[in-house]
Amino acid sequence: MYPLAAPSTRRVLGWLAGACVVWAFAAWLGNANLDGYHDMLENYAWSQPLRWGTHKHPPFFSWVVGLWFAVFAQNDFNYRLLSYANVFVGLAGVWVLGRRLKLGALAPWGALLLLWSFPYTNLAGKFNANSQLLSLWPWAATLLLASWQQRGWRGAGASVALGLVSAACMLSKYFSGLFLAGFLLPVFLHAEGRRWLATPRPYLALAVFGLMLWPHLAWVASHDWAPLHYAMEQGGGATSWGYVARFTFAPVFYWLPAWLALCLVWARAQARVDGTPWAREAARLLLRSWLPQGRDDVLFWLACMPWVLALGFGVAGIAELSVPWAIPIGYAFSLLWLRNLRRLAPAAEAAALHHLARAWWPVLALILALSVVFALSNALRGNEGYYRPTQEAARAIVRDWQQRHPGERLGWVGGDWAGNAMLAFYAQPHLLTVPGLPDSKEARMLGVGPWQARDGVLLCLRGPLSTAQDATDCDRQARQWLAARGRPTQPHVLQVARSGWRFPRAQPWVYAVYDVDADARP
Repeated sequence: MYPLAAPSTRRVLGWLAGACVVWAFAAWLGNANLDGYHDMLENYAWSQPLRWGTHKHPPFFSWVVGLWFAVFAQNDFNYRLLSYANVFVGLAGVWVLGRRLKLGALAPWGALLLLWSFPYTNLAGKFNANSQLLSLWPWAATLLLASWQQRGWRGAGASVALGLVSAACMLSKYFSGLFLAGFLLPVFLHAEGRRWLATPRPYLALAVFGLMLWPHLAWVASHDWAPLHYAMEQGGGATSWGYVARFTFAPVFYWLPAWLALCLVWARAQARVDGTPWAREAARLLLRSWLPQGRDDVLFWLACMPWVLALGFGVAGIAELSVPWAIPIGYAFSLLWLRNLRRLAPAAEAAALHHLARAWWPVLALILALSVVFALSNALRGNEGYYRPTQEAARAIVRDWQQRHPGERLGWVGGDWAGNAMLAFYAQPHLLTVPGLPDSKEARMLGVGPWQARDGVLLCLRGPLSTAQDATDCDRQARQWLAARGRPTQPHVLQVARSGWRFPRAQPWVYAVYDVDADARP
């Protein structure tokens, strides 16, 4: 017989923290740069200074980045650590949500199993608007339940917190509007939710929500509604069935390892109890693990409504459903499976959880081993993304500029957005990073100010020496802009390569730097 008691709080937190540190290290080791699309550098650029909006997204995740690096040194490992600290916060929210749903010993496993899914592991290593929601959505759902379950000052406090976290969701990504709208169905279907609507608590949460969103809405209105225009551009006004199909199956694929591991182990334990064929039991549990338990099943609706509503928007042609948007939607999937498996095969619960616990640390050891293999493969194959010398180039460019302009301070960098943010992140903290040209519409939104009064550069990333061209789109725009203002159009070109034991194959990369001197006037 196996004990059925839930693991202690200290043990669960240790497991979660240990796994997150392992994944942070694995992400750092296996990837010699942050990400290929410069999303994480873009976040850092938007974090200086903290603003109520950007030309693409709402600002909350950039606030998180700015506050994080106000404490921690600016390097790749600490950025990866932020990614998985975000995961840890979200998993803690899933655990508390499970306790709110009275799942007992299953609650911590609702959090632990998510660390066998792609969104909370390898996909979470890229910190951006999508991954930020991993930490926020579970807590919003938890606080919804706390607000309607608690009375008095505790209920009021939970309602205020619900408003704050819900606002943070919207200030991270407007897609969160579908998630929050999904709260309505379980509230109206469940008797306790309907009684909650007759109290002041939901309206207190709504008031706090609106109050926290107001500064952002004011900023957006004063900047030509730029983030909303960007969001609307993601939809073409017609149904894109390819996007709909991919989004339909993305959650299943994203959470497949956790789902399979749980159901197959549970089926094995049940087969040993009652002697049924393992394959037939596994098929039964796999299919029925997703089913609701009645019309007012709060857990089912919390788990599935973001998925259903997003698909509805995709089918209606309101938005082209990008697959990464599915990253946060499965926060309650594991709780749903666990709850259903307990009801379908209660005799197998203790044995199944025991076997899953025994596999925990061996799986993490396997992850570390695979990260070493992945890093070696990238190094030996000469993978371009792996050898891109982002950190080395940033320091070389700033050092070269200082040597060519002794005693002068570099005030801003424009050019290739958001790769140009590497100068601020790796070499000169808080260097003003400009999206494109310093007098562009996007730059004016960021409050660049009188750029003519400060020395600056336009940085163009030409790529590996073997394929680099003298006239990239960035180069052509820079030269045209400089020529129109009577400034020199000849760039200073640098070649930088990575070296050391992690980079056995030298691959020089080319960077073009266009000086924009402060004393030159248009």
